[in-house]
Formats: sequence, C-alpha cells, structure tokens
Amino acid sequence: MAVLDREMVVLAPEPESQAAFARVPDLQVLVKLDLNKLAELKHLFIEVSASMLPQVSEIVKAANESKFLRALFIREDVNAKFLPQILQRADLRLMRNILVHGATDWTTPERVMHAWQMGSEHDLIATAAVFGEYLHVLTCALERLEVPFDKIPALKSLPTELRSHFDIDEVGSFIYWPECDVHIDVEVIRYATDDKWRHKSDLEKLTYDQNFGKAIVSMRKKYNLRQSDINGLTDRQLRRIESGEARPSIATLGILARAHELS
Repeated sequence: MAVLDREMVVLAPEPESQAAFARVPDLQVLVKLDLNKLAELKHLFIEVSASMLPQVSEIVKAANESKFLRALFIREDVNAKFLPQILQRADLRLMRNILVHGATDWTTPERVMHAWQMGSEHDLIATAAVFGEYLHVLTCALERLEVPFDKIPALKSLPTELRSHFDIDEVGSFIYWPECDVHIDVEVIRYATDDKWRHKSDLEKLTYDQNFGKAIVSMRKKYNLRQSDINGLTDRQLRRIESGEARPSIATLGILARAHELS
C-alpha cells in the first residue's frame, strides 16, 4: 500500500505524547502551535491528557472550525466518567473527532496516524467495543459504525459470552475472534448496514466478475481450447464463470491455469 504525500502534523505538548509519536515516520511533531499558522496545516492531529485540555482549548476550537482537525486524542489521566465535565471546563463541546485512549496505550493513536498516512482512514479500524446486541466500530477516520450481531452470519454464530473476546489487527485491517476463527472488516460491516454501499459493492462485484469471465474466454480462445477441453470442469461450470455468473475458487483457478499451461 503506497504512502500518500500528506503533510501530517501532530500537536503534542506533553513529553509522553512526543515520545510516542516520535515512533511514527514522516510525522511532524509540534510542542506548541501558533494560531496564525493553522491555515497552513491541512491534516492536524492533537494529543493531550484530559487534565491539560483547558490549556489547548483555543487551538482545538480554532482547528476544528478550520475543518483541518482530523482527530483530538484525549489521554485518560483522570477517570473517564468525568470527561463531560472536563470538556465543559475547557469550554469544548463533544466533537465527533474525539478519541479517548488509555494513559499508557498508544496503539490506537498510532494506528490512526498510520491509516491517514496511507490514505486508508475510512477502511481501517481504530477501535471497537460491544454494547449489548451491537458491535460498535470506530474507523481511523473516526466514523462511528454499529451493527447488530444477528445482522452478519459470522457474528450471529458467536456465543454471547465470547462477543467481547476479540482482537484488532495491528494496522486495523480487521477484527477477529481467535476462539471462534471469525474475522470481519469495515467492508463487511458497511455491506450489512448501508443499503447504498451494498448496492454499489454488488455492482462492482458484478462488473469485476464479468470482466474476469471475458478474460478467461480470451485466454481459452488464444490457446485454441473449447469449453469441453478443460479437464476438471464441466461445460456448465465454465459457462457460468465466463459469463460472470460465478466467481472461481482457488481450486478452480488451479484447474484453469493447468489447462493453459500456466503457473
């Protein structure tokens, strides 16, 4: 996956965050920021402890109004139940681009930063949680998604007591339940919950399958093979693949490759 040419800047006024973000390559880390310089920053992130929020509130508000604040990472150095009061004290409203993380857990902020650098913030998972019958997912673009467990067959099969026993891939590619060997990604969630996404995905899949089928036809004719010449596949199976009605399995691809004397 190619890294985009994005000017990524994080305001990290405290030593803890400076040390953490120093591990992220191609990232400019600032200890302080002049409000007059905000217009020059297109992708700004701010990381600060909850107790220090009042000291950076003016920058946070100005950056959010400029539409260039991608995320406000708030480190839990006080009890999370007091976060609304802390925001109020800092004269900040609850924003959609807030992400709260543990005092010593830098995995999530680093994952978000890497996703933005790759231009994959809408496709990768920042964090997730289970609330009752729903799985709640926060993408690295800080978009909130939720899906009922009975909406996705793989999730529906999970025992209730194991729903919260999941891990997130290091870069956020998927959530997985190791005890049940279940994996899902953002695309699966969108497909189950977003009608427009599902329609678009189905059209893309249909177009891909049709183009793939045409490529198989072209290759077969290039080798002067008839549909009945492919050992291991019936004429009907091959017709469905070539028309785009069916997508071949790995085993079927092996059969097609051998028939065309390819690896």
